[in-house]
Amino acid sequence: MAEYKSRTERRQAQADPKGKNKGKKKGLFRRIVLICLLLFLFFILAGTITVFAIIKNAPSLDPSKLRDPMSTIIYDKNKDKIDTVFDREKRINAPIEKIPDVVQDAFISTEDARFYKHFGIDPYRIGGAIIANITHGFGAEGASTITQQVVKNSYLSPRKTLTRKIQEAYLSIKLEQKYTKKQILEMYLNKIYLGEGSTYGVATASQVYFGKNIEDVSLAQAATLAALPKAPTTYDPLRHPEAAKERRDLVLNLMVKHKAITKAEAEKAKKVTMEEELKGHHKLDRPKSKYNAFVNYIHHELVDVKKVITDDDFYNGGLKIYTTLDPKAQQRVEDVLNNDANFPGVQDNFEAGVSVVDTKTGAVRAIGGGRHYKAGINWALNSDNSVGSTAKPIMDYGPAIEYLKWSTAHKIVDEPHHYSDGTPLGNWDGQYDGEETIRRALARSRNIPAVKTLQQVIDKAGENDVKDFTDKLGFNFKTVYEAYAIGSFSASPLQMAGAYAAFGNDGVYNEPYGVKKVVFPEGKTIDLDHKQHKAMHDYTAYMVTDMLKDVVTSGTGTRANISGVPLAGKTGTTNITDKYAKDHNISASAENTGALDAWFVGYTPKLTTSVWTGYTPAKKDSDGTYLSKQESHYAQSTFSAIMSSLTSSDTADFKMPNSVGTLPGSELYVKGHKPYIKPKEKKSKRLKKPTNLHAEYDQGGQKLKLSWNYGNTDNVSFGIAQNTNSIGSTGDTSIEINNLQPGQDYTFSVTATPTGNSGDSDTKYTASNPATVKIKIPGDTGNKNDQNNKDKNKNKDKDKNKDKNKNKDKGKNDNNPGDNQQPGTPPNGNDGPTYPPPKDDGTTPPTPPTPPTPPTTGNGGTGTGNDQGGDTANNPNNNQGGTNDTGKTPEN
Repeated sequence: MAEYKSRTERRQAQADPKGKNKGKKKGLFRRIVLICLLLFLFFILAGTITVFAIIKNAPSLDPSKLRDPMSTIIYDKNKDKIDTVFDREKRINAPIEKIPDVVQDAFISTEDARFYKHFGIDPYRIGGAIIANITHGFGAEGASTITQQVVKNSYLSPRKTLTRKIQEAYLSIKLEQKYTKKQILEMYLNKIYLGEGSTYGVATASQVYFGKNIEDVSLAQAATLAALPKAPTTYDPLRHPEAAKERRDLVLNLMVKHKAITKAEAEKAKKVTMEEELKGHHKLDRPKSKYNAFVNYIHHELVDVKKVITDDDFYNGGLKIYTTLDPKAQQRVEDVLNNDANFPGVQDNFEAGVSVVDTKTGAVRAIGGGRHYKAGINWALNSDNSVGSTAKPIMDYGPAIEYLKWSTAHKIVDEPHHYSDGTPLGNWDGQYDGEETIRRALARSRNIPAVKTLQQVIDKAGENDVKDFTDKLGFNFKTVYEAYAIGSFSASPLQMAGAYAAFGNDGVYNEPYGVKKVVFPEGKTIDLDHKQHKAMHDYTAYMVTDMLKDVVTSGTGTRANISGVPLAGKTGTTNITDKYAKDHNISASAENTGALDAWFVGYTPKLTTSVWTGYTPAKKDSDGTYLSKQESHYAQSTFSAIMSSLTSSDTADFKMPNSVGTLPGSELYVKGHKPYIKPKEKKSKRLKKPTNLHAEYDQGGQKLKLSWNYGNTDNVSFGIAQNTNSIGSTGDTSIEINNLQPGQDYTFSVTATPTGNSGDSDTKYTASNPATVKIKIPGDTGNKNDQNNKDKNKNKDKDKNKDKNKNKDKGKNDNNPGDNQQPGTPPNGNDGPTYPPPKDDGTTPPTPPTPPTPPTTGNGGTGTGNDQGGDTANNPNNNQGGTNDTGKTPEN
């Protein structure tokens, strides 16, 4: 315990107990400051070391790279080089002396106003960029000078990274030390990317946009060129004249601000329209690059869709782009599209777009941008054309199987129908098929069953389920309209190929992709992935595929079929509207048979190919405006020509999943949802009746033999009736009958009756009409009767025989008047006139001949049926025609 000399000291110590702690606080603060200072120095040292390491790894200033842009190289799926995007033959170099001051001033005022004042980097601009990057995020604003842009475009990656910026600054200072400002400006103006495909440098751009040499450009045109580097595609004066003019006017204002021109000169230049500036525009005749359409596609994918690089990066970034291209498939596509013999009779503006993708992965193997494609609209990517009936698996039958569990044997009626709003619709041929399976409706591309199907799916499952189904196949419909059932929406061939590939891939959808990775000059790599997900159940994919097989084997797509290859696909056409026909003077018959678009999308287990054909807008009188009936088949023939070279007969067929069951007639159903199939009503058809029925009595044996003819007696028996009473049956074509009474008249009939399966499952056979025969059994045998008969024959007299035959005829035919009349023989009884009627001249015609009588001998009697056609039913085992038995015994 401390000792105090007085009470006063003690009180003072008690009043200020913190005096000792104050010293401790001061020591803690000093330590914190020291630690912060050490950390700051450490970070400075670490940063310095890092900067020196980055600078050490910077590339050297290779003079050969300062003149030409860094070439981007494209590789195929095998990592073999297929093309170099930049080609020095495509550009025009201009020495700085030939580049007008107005052009130089326009670029300097816009891109680097302090160009002549800095030493390669501009500290003022760096300060502004730092503030912008802090407030808006790294990369929000650049501070690159013209010198730095030359360095970046010559040696470094276009990506905005700290490493690149440090190396860029270092190399820019070195470049300024080695070259004059004018030399650096000349490099820049000849190297800068200015859009329109691969247009590099102001001299080339002047020819492309204005059709003139660079030394002849006006102030307005110079400002238009200087407007391009910021965003060559956005400010392209050919495609976006309004945006280009706005940017051009901003350049003119900057030139005024930096005293390069006067305000009056700027205002005068602003009055020049883009149309006036571009009146000399023409495309340069440039060498064709290999696989232009595919290169155009990967540019679209990287720059426009995925936005992983810029336009400038693609053309001027020195990238290595590894793609999915199959050179064999690409070459085949181009060979088919470029062979005019494949499209006889077409006009100059006939076009075609083709996309080939891997069914299992979605990798794009080939792109057909058009016929003789060099540049411009890539028709494989163009999504302005209606898809027609290729929509039916996607919009109608796919959702019906997925959500309603329909079998392929599900019945739907093709009949007059209308949309829910009352608008009528019809089929392509104006006919109706009546009740049919959805398999047949799809194979024959019937519109009404398709619309009915979509209506039922929306009614029972809901519109959202349909949207979900189509979303998973790469479509994004805000609303599902009923007309979508038959393809009244647009898509690109690439989009359609991706959707159809899912049906061939057990329901798994792969977003089509063409690039696997991009490697930048400094070695950094971007690995690109694509969307993959389950779009539908495997039973839906397989059942739709199985129905689409019928399209190419027996439906509307037979021209696309490839013998021996497992193939499924669908045709599609877009009808000519009345208004279009009127506007383009198309006749009524051509309107009915022609089309605006024709498609075929088909797939094997390995490859999926989508083909669109049609005419581009007509520019001259000789251009085509619609596809003729013949031309509408070219989509199918193009598909077949391409795929026949890329497939083989040993391709394994699509594998049926365990979730699918089979029904009679090769129909399919979803297991657990087996439909009740009403037995098909068989057609009723009579068997043909026996012919040449003959009766012969054996008096000695006291028996009668019936015999007849019949073709194939398999599955047929014969029923025997005596005077309408059944007396038995037999499988033979003859029978013996006993116990007949002498002197009696008998009528026998023979009827063919089915006894088993005829082999025709669609027909039910019934018993034939009976064949009949009459016979009189002879009376008692004795000498008296025999002698009387002989005397009658010996003592015949014409007059007696005449009287005798008349009486006999009368008695014989009383029961069947008019039957079995011979030509010229009158009917018996009182119903007809007496034969022959008197002639007008009062004379009597000759007496008619006496009809024959049945023979009656001591050996017995015979009777023969008279069968003379009329029954058209056939025995299923015999193709002979039937007969019509008169039921009469002809008299002898």
